[in-house]
Amino acid sequence: HDSSIVSTYTEAVKRLACEILELMAEGLGVPNKSIFSTFITQLDNDSLLRFNHYPPKDCKDRDNSSSYNVGFGEHSDPQILTILRSNDVAGLQISLQHGVWNPVTPDPFAFCVNVGDLLE
Repeated sequence: HDSSIVSTYTEAVKRLACEILELMAEGLGVPNKSIFSTFITQLDNDSLLRFNHYPPKDCKDRDNSSSYNVGFGEHSDPQILTILRSNDVAGLQISLQHGVWNPVTPDPFAFCVNVGDLLE
């Protein structure tokens, strides 16, 4: 039963990614609007769905030592797209200009879509 739920969610996120990529191609005036989404729909693709859980950090209960920090350091995403769901947990930051990191306000009803290095 759990694998069915995961499969359903995975397929829904893949469809969302394809729709975003096709809209991007259309907006860029690319004649073949599926040019980007084929990276995801091809049978031999290496697209990946990862479930990561980062427990909220309660600063009152723990000291600020790095042994309690869980997550990723600053990085760029090598994929074509990264689709994130915050589940209303803060912590995501994006670098907009000049290396300044800005927090992304978590929204339990939305996805955060990052353009990856492959598309850039």
